[in-house]
Amino acid sequence: MEQEIDIRKELEAARAKARQIPKLSGDSDEIDAYWEVVCGDVLAAEQNLREQDRGWEIASLTREFLQYAKPLESYDHMLNSLYSAVSRMSKTLSDHPRLKIELLDFFLLVVNRIECQVGHELGASEDLPIEINRLHRNCRYADNGEFDRIDDDRMLKYDPVEWTSKWEEVIDDADKIVYERLADHPRGMGFCHAYWYERAQVLEENFGIVWRSPAIMNPGVKFD
Repeated sequence: MEQEIDIRKELEAARAKARQIPKLSGDSDEIDAYWEVVCGDVLAAEQNLREQDRGWEIASLTREFLQYAKPLESYDHMLNSLYSAVSRMSKTLSDHPRLKIELLDFFLLVVNRIECQVGHELGASEDLPIEINRLHRNCRYADNGEFDRIDDDRMLKYDPVEWTSKWEEVIDDADKIVYERLADHPRGMGFCHAYWYERAQVLEENFGIVWRSPAIMNPGVKFD
């Protein structure tokens, strides 16, 4: 999956082609059409992350990724390509633990299918169930208000409200507003502080969520 010069233009063209194929029949051209959307979603998500722009779009790209990747899993010759794609996609997704569970469930399915092909276990088949179970537990604790029981394995501290279903339901809408407010703000050094400030304001004013930024949660840490 090499990066195209205009990822969004290529993705829109791939979507238009794939929409004409409501169900795969096994035809190679149809499989290629679905695969082009999968690749486009990965590349667009990685571009958003790299450029610190349109972060609110990554969840919708992930849902589209799953829509077109899942039917490809039944084709043995696509499994290695899907492994690479879902691995890359999983690295772009944050703020959506429930969607992350769905993505990792698919990742595990692909891993298990490859294991059946090669006749031995892959390391990911041990790691993925552990992570999936941890995400399930944390989501359950958050929705029950048991924030002190959440196992957040990140090195820095993050507001446990980020594990709640309410957060996951509104964060993309909130971030879209934030990016609109910061449209003319230069990316790079210091952008995170402007982003976190606006995010906290939008979440409280528009969605009734009080959120503490990583800077507030980690007062002894310098953020650039």
